[in-house]
Amino acid sequence: MNFKQALCIFLTSITAGSGAFSLTTQARAILSGNLAEGTKQEGEDAKYEFFKLNSKAQKDDDGIVIDFSEGSFGGRLALWYEVNSSLQGSSGSNVSFRRSNIWFKPLDSLKITLGYTGCDQLYKERIDEWKVGNPFNLNERDWSKHPGYINYSDVDEMGLGFESRAIEGLVLTGGIARRWGSPGNFGKSFWNKSGDADSTYDAWGLTARYYYNKLCFQAGYRDNGSQSWKVCRAALGYEDNGIYAFAQSCLGIDYKSESDEYELSGICMDLYGEYKVDAWTFIAHLPLTFRLTDEDEDPDYFEYVLEAKYNTGKIANMDSFSPYIKIGSMNHDGDNKYAFIRLNDQLKDSVNFDITPGAEFNIGPCTIDIGYELLIHSKLYTDANNCNKVEWKIPVKAEIKF
Repeated sequence: MNFKQALCIFLTSITAGSGAFSLTTQARAILSGNLAEGTKQEGEDAKYEFFKLNSKAQKDDDGIVIDFSEGSFGGRLALWYEVNSSLQGSSGSNVSFRRSNIWFKPLDSLKITLGYTGCDQLYKERIDEWKVGNPFNLNERDWSKHPGYINYSDVDEMGLGFESRAIEGLVLTGGIARRWGSPGNFGKSFWNKSGDADSTYDAWGLTARYYYNKLCFQAGYRDNGSQSWKVCRAALGYEDNGIYAFAQSCLGIDYKSESDEYELSGICMDLYGEYKVDAWTFIAHLPLTFRLTDEDEDPDYFEYVLEAKYNTGKIANMDSFSPYIKIGSMNHDGDNKYAFIRLNDQLKDSVNFDITPGAEFNIGPCTIDIGYELLIHSKLYTDANNCNKVEWKIPVKAEIKF
């Protein structure tokens, strides 16, 4: 299936559905990437790339998303694209439907979801989950185990979910899905037992949010299945008069196959604050991770992002023109396992600095964000981690809602 065919399916489905059921539809299209980027490692020549689109299956936003609803039922169609020259002439598809689902409400207070069941309402709406501390081993900080802000399912994992609002101020969500990294498990049975083998089960989880005046209490538990990792979270948030802040703890419980036991692997404290006054917006994001191991390559560490943005209003055809500057230690896309600052005697050798001046603005229904990002890393921490000494990018993101 190519991009044109997938787009035709989208439009045909929505047109037919809207005519038959008078559906309410909302759609958005996103395109993000780098106009140019350059990297230089010690002892090597600089390397450059131009007009590179983001297309990481586990991280980047879906290119086209259409939400539709009609009172007691609805759904989402999400089209993700991959732009990779290696796909040219191959039999593989460069587009796929993911994070797609349908839902219905047997009761006004109960919503049942079939398909992608991920929940992104546990303080994920203001942060990038790929740029935060990981309570598990630092060397596992990649797509296979990065559960700091996921709920009960993950990208491309399908299952069954529910959301209950039976009690005023209380929102309960839950679901089951295929275990991360084990495609094909889900679909036979949630709970399996074969002969004398131990019982196994797939991923499941529960979350709860309770709103009381200006406060929000949140808790979540994610179980990635038998003999796999678990995550517990608890958080408190506050929002009022231009202030938005939360403090969230994330506990990682890992399975050790050699001892057939579970153990607390680490604790991440995620701190976030946002303050708006007049045309200014100030943001601070400070994940702090404590590791409960004695391994030299698995240290305690923290990261930070500080941002200041000023809305200048309308300039020419650009509305809400907002120049900004961000500084921090967080790697651009979270791939660098060592984009952190150590909390030990090697603090002086662990400088990772990221500065991005840029601007956001609207042109009609289109929102554009463009900047210049410079990353500087102090040293290579291990031979396996081929860290760039200096890296720069011109990131750009355009989103259209219609």
